[in-house]
Order: sequence, then C-alpha cells, then structure tokens
Amino acid sequence: MITRRSLFAAGGGALMLAGCETAQVAADGRFPIMDVLGIIPEVSDFRSALRRADLDDLLKGPGPYTVFAPTNTAWGGAPPDFRNANPATLRNLIAAGRLRLPDIAARGNRVRMLSGVDIRVVGGTPAEPRIQAARGNAAPSGASGSIVRPNILCSNGIIHVIGAVLIPS
Repeated sequence: MITRRSLFAAGGGALMLAGCETAQVAADGRFPIMDVLGIIPEVSDFRSALRRADLDDLLKGPGPYTVFAPTNTAWGGAPPDFRNANPATLRNLIAAGRLRLPDIAARGNRVRMLSGVDIRVVGGTPAEPRIQAARGNAAPSGASGSIVRPNILCSNGIIHVIGAVLIPS
C-alpha cells in the first residue's frame, strides 16, 4: 500500500537526484580524447569516422595519444579511404605520446604516427605551424595544412585541429 509518507520520501529522493550536478565535458585535461572531440563541432565528421573504425575505445583508453583532427571542411575533401573510416588510414592522424607544439619542436619538428608515417612541420608560424606527411626519411609530400587550434588538453593526450587531411603521396 502506498502511503503519503512513501510518496513524500520518493519525491524527496527524486528532488535530491535532480539537484546532483554532472560534470560537463571541457577541454581542460579532465576528459578523454573522444569526449573532448565531441565538444568541438568543427571536427564532428572525423569523430564519427573514428567511431565507425572502432578507434574510439583506443582514444578513450589510458594513452597518451596525440590526435591531428581535421576540420569538417578538410574531411569533406579527403579520399574515400579516410571518409569510409578505414582504421589503417585513420592511424595516419594519431601518434603515441602527449605532444604539444613545444614537444614537437623538441623532436626536430617530426612526429611518427601509429601508421608509421611521419608528420613534419614545414613552415607557418610558431602559433599556427604548417605540417605535412612524409613516408620514412623521404621529404614531406602530399597535402599540407596548418594546425588551426593547437594543444587541446585531454586526460589521455592532446588534440591539434588541422585544416587538411595529411596524406603522404
């Protein structure tokens, strides 16, 4: 039997739960890469491709990883292998380690991606470096793009938003 007392107890519990605050995702180093990508609207197509390629679990894990996330505009011009969420090609945009711009400079402006391809700084400004992909010791070739939003902090790495999909030729 439902009594007035049990109704008030249930209602009070509901009010107490409603007052509980949930943490809102922010790019402040408390949340994993996949969660932070979710609050950056200009990379939503790339985030969707990571999920379709089953790389989201990797980027929710402990890492650390550095992700070069193309804008939706850049993603729209990417080859089908990228847009169709081929995991092997998407690894061209993920590196092991937590690499901010100064860390990349300290490595001779070169980053080895999970795919084995290198990303190299080939110009631009210190605040917005221009990067390009290269295979092994070969000179950088293929599309280049600027890091338009660097050093986005995540609990398991760093995100750099880039204005191109880096594909070595």
